[in-house]
Amino acid sequence: MKHFKTYRKWILTTGMIIAVFLEIVLLFTEQQIVRFTAGSGIILWILLFLTDFLYNRYNDDLLEQLTLLIEALVEDQEQYIFSEEEDTLTARLQHQLLKLRNILTAQNKMLAQEKEQIKTLISDISHQIKTPIAAANTFAQLLSEEQLSETERREYTATLQMSLEKLTFLMNSLIKMSRLESGMITLKAEKTSLNEIVLQSIKTVYAKAKKRKITIVFECNQTFETVLDFNWTAEAVTNVLDNAVKYTPEGGKVQLKITPYPSYLRLDIEDNGIGIAEEEQAKIFGRFYRGRQSSGIDGVGIGLYLTRDIISKQEGYIKVKSDKNGSIFSIFFKKELTEFYS
Repeated sequence: MKHFKTYRKWILTTGMIIAVFLEIVLLFTEQQIVRFTAGSGIILWILLFLTDFLYNRYNDDLLEQLTLLIEALVEDQEQYIFSEEEDTLTARLQHQLLKLRNILTAQNKMLAQEKEQIKTLISDISHQIKTPIAAANTFAQLLSEEQLSETERREYTATLQMSLEKLTFLMNSLIKMSRLESGMITLKAEKTSLNEIVLQSIKTVYAKAKKRKITIVFECNQTFETVLDFNWTAEAVTNVLDNAVKYTPEGGKVQLKITPYPSYLRLDIEDNGIGIAEEEQAKIFGRFYRGRQSSGIDGVGIGLYLTRDIISKQEGYIKVKSDKNGSIFSIFFKKELTEFYS
């Protein structure tokens, strides 16, 4: 009640005045009925005063217990002050406070994880950018020397261009990754042909494969349709196909095959390259991870990470099987996305 203290004061004051009046009556009257009535009134006032005193003590104890409960929550301790077995307002309040504590604790852990991920990301980015920038600076300084021969100038210019291309590729990959992770990009799923997505990816890597005399085989007599974002899915498939071409020796072969299942379409990308060690197969989808055998091969370790992120956002998944004879990356695309049909 908004004016409870004022009402309480008025009631106690009025009761005291009545009690004094009854005491005077009790002193100056001889009639038994009047004396009995006055005495009863005084006793009622005493009981009223005692009830008010006990009520105030109860409130003080309740507030003290609530304070102890809140202090325990602030100190991140799970402490039960009130019995959970009784369906009282205090027990329900305690339950809600503990529930709020658990929510805040989970949020704090999530924020700490995100902070650690940001620190790791910044460290990874600085490490990846440092090498091409240092190379670009070095060869830019060498090109400023006047005594260079034409052959040396062409060589340094080509190396500088390669460093800048690597830096551009890295920045584009980081932008794609950050836009996907931050939710700035919404995948627009629509009914499309998986065959067309695969052909688009083959076109993207065809020049690189031809240069290394690698044959890409995709034979499919049936059109498989599903619900996907065409451009981003083509980006995901291209990343895997590009890796297959990079890690396959010259004159090798890369095969693509689509297999239908009741709920999924499976795309296998198989190469006869150097393979992936068993202990590294669980790590290759990590951000900026590059295997031991990737030394000397262009790449920054973002492609497979992006691929898994794009596929998982469309309710699919990717797995790998590899040995010394090559690798098979299997991408599973869900035929109908519950996110878009629910």
